[in-house]
Amino acid sequence: MLVERVRIISELSELIRCVHSGRGGVAVITGPAAVGKTELTHALAETAEEGDLTVLRARMYMPGGQGRRDLFEQLTDMLHREPRRSAGAFPGEKHGTAADDAYTVAGRSTGGSPVLAAEEIARYSHRNPLLIVIDDLHHADPDSLDGILHLVRICRTARIMMVLVASDCSYEQMPFFHAELLRAPHYRRVRLRPLSRVGVGEVVAESLGPEVAERTAADYYRYSGGNPLALRALIQEWSSSRFTDETGSETGRGGVLAPGQVSALAVFTSLHRSGPQAMAVARGIALLGPAAGLDLLCQLLRSTPEDVTRHLQDLEAAGVLSGFRFRHPGVAQVVLTDPEFHELRELHHAAAALLEADGHSSLRVARHLIAADIVAESWTIAVLRESAREAAGRNDWDFALKCLRLALRGALTDEERGLVVSEFLRVGWRQNPARVTKYFQECFELQQKGHVPDSETLTLLTIFLWHGHVEDAVTMLLDVAERCVDGPLRTDIQNFLDWARLSHPGLLHRIRRADGHLLDRLLETSSAALRPLTSLSLALCETGHANVGATAQEVLDDRRLTGDTAGPVLQSLLYAGELGPAERWAARVVQDTEWLTTPLSRGLHQAVCAEIARRRGDLPAAQQLAERALAHMAPRAWGVALGLPLSVLVAVHTARGNTERAAEHLSWSVHPEMYQTLYGLQYLHARGRHHLAVGQYTAAQRDFRSCEERVRSWGLAPPVLAPWRLGQAEAALALGDRGEARRLTESELNQARGRHAQQRGAHLRVYARLVDRSRRRDVLTDAAELVAGGRDRYQHFLVLTDLSRAHQEADDTARARVTGQQAWHSAVRCGAERLARTLLPESAVTTGEEAAVVPDQRLNTAMLSEAELRVAELAAAGETNREISAKLFITVSTVEQHLTRVYRKLRLSGRAELRACLATGSGVGAGVPEHCTPSG
Repeated sequence: MLVERVRIISELSELIRCVHSGRGGVAVITGPAAVGKTELTHALAETAEEGDLTVLRARMYMPGGQGRRDLFEQLTDMLHREPRRSAGAFPGEKHGTAADDAYTVAGRSTGGSPVLAAEEIARYSHRNPLLIVIDDLHHADPDSLDGILHLVRICRTARIMMVLVASDCSYEQMPFFHAELLRAPHYRRVRLRPLSRVGVGEVVAESLGPEVAERTAADYYRYSGGNPLALRALIQEWSSSRFTDETGSETGRGGVLAPGQVSALAVFTSLHRSGPQAMAVARGIALLGPAAGLDLLCQLLRSTPEDVTRHLQDLEAAGVLSGFRFRHPGVAQVVLTDPEFHELRELHHAAAALLEADGHSSLRVARHLIAADIVAESWTIAVLRESAREAAGRNDWDFALKCLRLALRGALTDEERGLVVSEFLRVGWRQNPARVTKYFQECFELQQKGHVPDSETLTLLTIFLWHGHVEDAVTMLLDVAERCVDGPLRTDIQNFLDWARLSHPGLLHRIRRADGHLLDRLLETSSAALRPLTSLSLALCETGHANVGATAQEVLDDRRLTGDTAGPVLQSLLYAGELGPAERWAARVVQDTEWLTTPLSRGLHQAVCAEIARRRGDLPAAQQLAERALAHMAPRAWGVALGLPLSVLVAVHTARGNTERAAEHLSWSVHPEMYQTLYGLQYLHARGRHHLAVGQYTAAQRDFRSCEERVRSWGLAPPVLAPWRLGQAEAALALGDRGEARRLTESELNQARGRHAQQRGAHLRVYARLVDRSRRRDVLTDAAELVAGGRDRYQHFLVLTDLSRAHQEADDTARARVTGQQAWHSAVRCGAERLARTLLPESAVTTGEEAAVVPDQRLNTAMLSEAELRVAELAAAGETNREISAKLFITVSTVEQHLTRVYRKLRLSGRAELRACLATGSGVGAGVPEHCTPSG
């Protein structure tokens, strides 16, 4: 890479040619590190060898450097290996014998004296002219310099050309030596600089072609600064990233220069060659980052402004720096990860102290404290706590935890430890709930001693309840409530109680047992700011469930609710049977990117969405979402909430006829306190359904009765919360207790709750088994009409299956066959084919499978866009255009346009064929609802 070096090579080559005439010379090549000084000497050596000169090369080493050898020892060793040339013999001298084929320097006779060795080399030049290249002259010791100066003086009459390569700093290190060189004949001083913008463009054009150079030369100069070593590495990176396309032409990835690790290491090599002082300045810049400046660098490195400025100028002249930043974006990281950077931790700590004193942001200071892994001074605790709060506000939970974890290692007072431990619990729980449990006992003791602020205690109650530490939570709540029942935290306490009523209804009974009077005062009418959440919690009670629909809409319209409220709100809407509002709320949560930022929030949200899908009868989607939810956190991290995804999986596998998989999930260990939450209520109900499916009817009765006891003791009422009466009726019927089964079903059907379409249809299906055969078909027909207009595809499949059997019992084979086929299609749509094959006659399954296949139209969904497929699946599931538009948040016109394109692409006549076509694939449930999957 000798661009912009032609004139220099020409001048020095002329000096080399003069050597044959007996005129020696000296050239000193200086310049910043890695600008091509050594490469230039290689070009000169080639010229010298072409001119029949013997080339001797040596380099100086840093004191104590590995592989260090004496300068003149290197030169004389090369002469010892140099074959004697007959053409170079003195006139009249006879050729030597074979033993004299090599010229022997009496190295030992010099006694190790550089001056004597220089004279031996000069004598050899009488036989053959010499080019002597000495690299890294700035590392030379005084004796070597004396020998070099002696050799320079000899050059006046000897056939020797000397090329000395040194850094710019050598003028300050050895001024006398350079002054002596000025007296030498034919002296030339050459200072190399990085390549100019034009020179960089020429190199890029020569290596990659003019088109690439025109497009990227400016970037190559910006990142390399004209430094030849860095430029060569950048070009190599580009070349290795190119590939050959199908037409055989080479293409660069993206056409944009992206500096990588190889070129960063090349710049790092330049830094090493610049010397330890320049490397120290580079390390300071890498460590301080954007805060780097002359004053801070001087304080950090404990150096003078003059010295730091000189090294900054050297590094900028080498193309490494532009001001106080590295030109190459990857160099700072390479510098900081250098294994020889032994002072890294100490300098990080010093940088933190300097930045704190200068008033820089706590986040910037904390990053240095964490890198130093030192927390000694008292001021560091406040910085780390403030940084943790800022990081948490930016959803950078990992960094917030690092700050608090380091703060916990400091020498803290009880008050400080109470603050740090409580903050660590709050932040760590969001990131990984399992990792904070070891601090519970300490936190509880600190709170009881008054070292945890009341406002912080209220935020910790949720965490304690999550892990089943109910008694500690009750004790802490009462402790705070006694002081704040009429104070400014009253609203926060009421907000917590509203949340507890939704998620941990058993907690209120424990609080009442401990201090009923205080609880009554706390449960007095909440302020207007809490009304939506309060109303929703009250709507689940025995007297208020009829208002759930209106209250749910009010909740959705309240923008003051936060992400922490999303889980309880979603569950409340589900338990009240309001699936539409629940789905809209789920979509709202997904759209707000600040809510689903941790494994905890994402896992819990997907678990609730799994329950939505299960209640819709979309069993495959429910299974997929529940499994995704569990993948976000280990089972122990779920605490009492493990009952939510587990209950979905148990219920789904049971409904799909895979009772073995359901049993596997029932074998998981769960926290005993889970049964005092709504998660436990769902789990008991799912377990009861599994017991029914495997014929353990007595065990099923126990689980359903446990559901009843909890629902009654908690004062909850919604019919779809946990339909224990339906399960009890089925268990009683299986055990032959028809009277009890009739009592339970009629009791449900005769109440206002029984008029809920889905629940009424489900109870009518059981009730049909208790009436005369003459009425059975009418009852099941009513049930089918109720569930057909609903949202539970699985219940629709069960009702149609029983109705098909009823038609068969009445010898109405035609209706039995048609209804059986409809039941099969419903089973396919909800993902219950395995169960359907055990419940439906083989003729219905076979005929249904054949009818489902439209010739040449076997769900070629690859032709559909993602949006078209979503619309098609919902349309096949029986959704109206208006319902689809509301669910997907698009206009009715857009729905119509999507369906038109779907019909055209799949060559279908309408929805009837669309249902059959999609039934041949993986079913509507194959896709996860959009509102359940966070973007990114």
